[in-house]
Amino acid sequence: MISGLFLTAAKTAATAELLAAAASVSSNKIAFENDSYLLSEIIDREIAGDHPAPPCVSPDGRLVVCCRGSIYNRQSLRSELGLQGDTDGQGDAELVLNLYLQHGESFVDALSGPFAIALYDARQSTLLLYRDRFGIEPLYYSVGKGYIAFSSTIKGVLRMSGEGPALQRDAVAKVLLFNYNPGTDTLLQGVKRLPAAHRLKIAIDQPLDLHRYWKLTFSPCSLSEEEVRHQLLDHLRRAVSSCLGANDRAGVFLSGGMDSSTVLALSGERGVALKTFSYRCRAASFDESHYARAMSDFVRSEHHECEYGSSEVLLMPDVVKAMNEPFCDVGINIATYLLGLNASKNGCSLVLTGDGGDELFAGHPVYEADKIAGYFDALPRPLLAPLLSVFRLLPDSDQKKSLPVKLKRFSESLAYPKDLLSHRWRIYYDAEDLGKLSSASFANGLRWQELLRDILTINGEMTDGDALSRSLYSDYQTVVDFYLRRNDLIRRFGVKVRYPLLDHKLVEFCAQMPSAMKIKGWFDTKYIFKKTMEGVLPDTIIYRKDKLGHSIPLKNWIRDDRQVKEMVLDFVSGDTISRRGLFRPAYIAELINDHLSKRRNNSHRLWTLAVLEMWLRHNLD
Repeated sequence: MISGLFLTAAKTAATAELLAAAASVSSNKIAFENDSYLLSEIIDREIAGDHPAPPCVSPDGRLVVCCRGSIYNRQSLRSELGLQGDTDGQGDAELVLNLYLQHGESFVDALSGPFAIALYDARQSTLLLYRDRFGIEPLYYSVGKGYIAFSSTIKGVLRMSGEGPALQRDAVAKVLLFNYNPGTDTLLQGVKRLPAAHRLKIAIDQPLDLHRYWKLTFSPCSLSEEEVRHQLLDHLRRAVSSCLGANDRAGVFLSGGMDSSTVLALSGERGVALKTFSYRCRAASFDESHYARAMSDFVRSEHHECEYGSSEVLLMPDVVKAMNEPFCDVGINIATYLLGLNASKNGCSLVLTGDGGDELFAGHPVYEADKIAGYFDALPRPLLAPLLSVFRLLPDSDQKKSLPVKLKRFSESLAYPKDLLSHRWRIYYDAEDLGKLSSASFANGLRWQELLRDILTINGEMTDGDALSRSLYSDYQTVVDFYLRRNDLIRRFGVKVRYPLLDHKLVEFCAQMPSAMKIKGWFDTKYIFKKTMEGVLPDTIIYRKDKLGHSIPLKNWIRDDRQVKEMVLDFVSGDTISRRGLFRPAYIAELINDHLSKRRNNSHRLWTLAVLEMWLRHNLD
């Protein structure tokens, strides 16, 4: 874990008090010139769940480096620099220190893998903070009067800064809209998230300098399909190998879909004894565990399966305690907790996942919806409105992939601004509904269009390229950040997570593929991926048509399971909502009634409200 306090002002009484407060939770303090200090220590093991290496200090005391994560190309870089062995567990920090001496601030370009880095240069009185290209490792900071506090956890920032937690209203509203908070603000005022692929430079008497050091570009290559398939498989093998390293206690989170199955199969090629972990939801039309078992048999892994039934939803108040920030997807929240616990109990120190495959090869249904929406958007609204109105009146279904459910969701989402791209299908409140939900005090000054600004700004950064490339560019900076927050849940068990399909060289290669190789025709998604994996994976895995993607029948459980209903409704009860003062109890009661009567599936809205309340109780009350 990285945590620190960088003081840039003279040691006034207030500064001294702040320093004393930080030192009381610090294991070591390093003093520098110009009354500047850097404190680095372990703050909150409940969230961090790991044992970070201590800072690395240069012999002359000029440089201090704190590093969290894993540099995959560590050994080759150490060899190039002539470094021998890892000293006191400081291998990555020592490497970064020497790279900085040789290349300056651009040293980060040489690194591969997930990392969060803090580097203090006493001669320049400068602090540098870096976060890896996809934001796998978290890094938060807060700027106060004469200081900056930074940490891998929000609680670490608060403890270092001595500030009391206060809600950032816009961030709360964005959680309601998207089930997580995109952008750089967090739910707590003054605490910001360092964006992925960015460097923050803090120098005495200078403004903060936020710099993007890496940007993904989409530009179709001229390679033939055969050449792409050959190079893609090489990239996939290299990426998996880099994540595994020499680890002999590795596991794979296995859903039975192509992404996790590919990671498993290519890991198996290395001859590593693997353990696989999956969950089983026995509800009708939601159980895909037989694919995971079949894939495990194919690779001959030691397979472990955990049950995910309605009773596991009751774990959520405890699961939330490990979250830096609330993110609300019951299929990811609870499943990640169960898989992490299972991996830890079965002796795994490292797990690989297949996350990232949908962005590599346009495998998510939202990209199909984007394609269809392009034709609907071209129609005059007066002609389109009656048809969409009919779709909105369709009842909900207990099934996962019901055609009426799809039509209803499509018709509702089509009304959102098309500039949102794929996020049209991931938003849960329009301006009118958000106004109905919000209390007078919460709604004061809140602007629905402003809540979209983070995503619209990212979407506007790529002005060329086709619609699919623009959506993928956006999703790498938004949706990827959403599902990477599951790391918090796994770290509490002392298990590291690695993402081969987020290897930046692999991602750069796939970004150069023509979109027609990703979606062939109308709906042949992951086309080039499937062709590449022929002969490596069983055809039953490659060409299955019923991938669910972390789907859990929460909507049915809220309606039919007494314990789940009571838990969720307790966190959104009238008394609870009135006490918090953020939302209108009457509107939430309407959401509940519509859901229970099957007029509309409000499970995502109700779950987000419940998880938000759980998080607030743990972090503010």
